[in-house]
Amino acid sequence: MKCYICAKQGVNEEAVAICIVCGMGLCMGHAFKENLLVRDIIDWGFGEEHVQYPHTLPRFICAECKLAISQRTQKAKQ
Repeated sequence: MKCYICAKQGVNEEAVAICIVCGMGLCMGHAFKENLLVRDIIDWGFGEEHVQYPHTLPRFICAECKLAISQRTQKAKQ
């Protein structure tokens, strides 16, 4: 698979990742690696416990999807 962004620019670059949101093939130069927190809510019957685990899940994302997600989180902070 080739990097979609490179292919649009006329460059022949192999994809090393796929955007988790849109599915676009990405080369090393166009892939952003993010870490997704792993969380649980455990209901003990007398209350809930929120647990955040130390290990994260890696995910790869393209610049366009990263921008779209960041504008969503910025709006939530307002």
